[in-house]
Amino acid sequence: MKKLLSLLLCTALLCAALPAAADPDAAFEAGTLKLAETATPYTPAVSDFELTDGMLAALKELAPETDVSAMLEEALAGGPPTVLSLAPSGNAAILELAGFGVCCYEGKYHVIWPGADRGAEDTYGNRKDFFMRFAGKYRTSIDDYSGVIWSPDGRYVAVSNMYVLFAGPKVGILAPMVIDAATGGMILLEAFPTDQSIKRSVASACFSRDGRYLYYVVYCRSEDGRTRLCRCDLATGETETLLKSEERAFLPPLRELADGSLLISDDNVTRLREYDTVFRYAEKDGEWTLEHIEGPATVRYVSPNRLFYSEKTGYAVTLNRTLLRSIYSFQVFRPEEDFAGFDRILCLSEEKDEVLALTGAEFEDAVNAAMDQNSDKPSDSSRFETGDLLPYRSIEYAVMSPDGSCLLAVTNSTADPTAGRAWDLLMIRLSDLAVRKVEGPDARSIALGALLGWRRAIEWNTDTLVIVSEAGVKTYQFE
Repeated sequence: MKKLLSLLLCTALLCAALPAAADPDAAFEAGTLKLAETATPYTPAVSDFELTDGMLAALKELAPETDVSAMLEEALAGGPPTVLSLAPSGNAAILELAGFGVCCYEGKYHVIWPGADRGAEDTYGNRKDFFMRFAGKYRTSIDDYSGVIWSPDGRYVAVSNMYVLFAGPKVGILAPMVIDAATGGMILLEAFPTDQSIKRSVASACFSRDGRYLYYVVYCRSEDGRTRLCRCDLATGETETLLKSEERAFLPPLRELADGSLLISDDNVTRLREYDTVFRYAEKDGEWTLEHIEGPATVRYVSPNRLFYSEKTGYAVTLNRTLLRSIYSFQVFRPEEDFAGFDRILCLSEEKDEVLALTGAEFEDAVNAAMDQNSDKPSDSSRFETGDLLPYRSIEYAVMSPDGSCLLAVTNSTADPTAGRAWDLLMIRLSDLAVRKVEGPDARSIALGALLGWRRAIEWNTDTLVIVSEAGVKTYQFE
């Protein structure tokens, strides 16, 4: 029944890490950045786990033959757990222990289990569905991109229970959940019907800075519109719908700005509407609205696929796809300074470790030129090959540093066609766009790791980075 508890591995997809201990500016000036592998700090014993009556009863109900204590003893005999996520607050973690989903909060360990004493009424059997589906080939899809979505105090972890199949379409319409890291119990926020003709999933979420609320966006195809912005009061358990919209603004992350508004991105290269790229949910006198922020180019050329934001520095970063599908540009701007910097397009040079700043028109011209060079290829798949003709590196994966000062990016380049693709791990300092190579884990292996089990490739929440590569999940720190 290891498999049963491995279901909790839904959180396995939630990799993480702490605020960088090394001074990024000093490392930049030194000109050398290196990530070194570290040992796991978690070596619990069976006696360190709190096995409550409620947890054991809930697990027995799902699998009467389950002996949790024996399973833990056998798992711990196999070695220390794998670190999957570290809370930015530094007092909590999500671990994998021989197939077990485990959370650690302020030194106490709990097996993750389908809690039943808190949250919404389980009208549709969502808890059991959530618990039973996440094993083997199933993986969660809620994605802060930089890792698990933690509450400010590390007490709660937000997860979605939409699941995806390898090489298959998104399916599943289960309800939103959070895990209470202090007990290991999963809390149902809202019950969804399990009729698969209705597609619903939590696409993005964030905790309010005061830790009172969890905001989340439900992507759906029903009478609710295409998206719904919801808010759950974690103290009372009450959930309310703040806004229903037909817009496709749902990509993670959702981020709360200083004025209480929420930032989100829209990656819809099929619609080709002018300038709809980044959106902001805002509340005034109890009414919520969704407004788009005008960018420098149409979504044909700049379609934000990922968005980061740091309240510590005020920087936001988008990673942009085009009709070429791959990410060849990004933007760095300040949402709380009237989106200063959002009018320029940034690309990584093929030949040098430097950032090129372009106008929207200049980037559009470069994309059009690349597509024109490839226009003699008859199949629609030719556009996927066109990116090799752009004079910029593609960004396979990126994550913002915990202090909001840098972007760590996995990139590849075809500057020298005879040598094949060159894979690099680069650090970009956001204040002046300086670039440095990072030594350590193989960049290509990290990019491939992003495809394994639909996990994040890198999570960087603390001075420890959790990196998923072909070799598995390992932790690193900057030397």
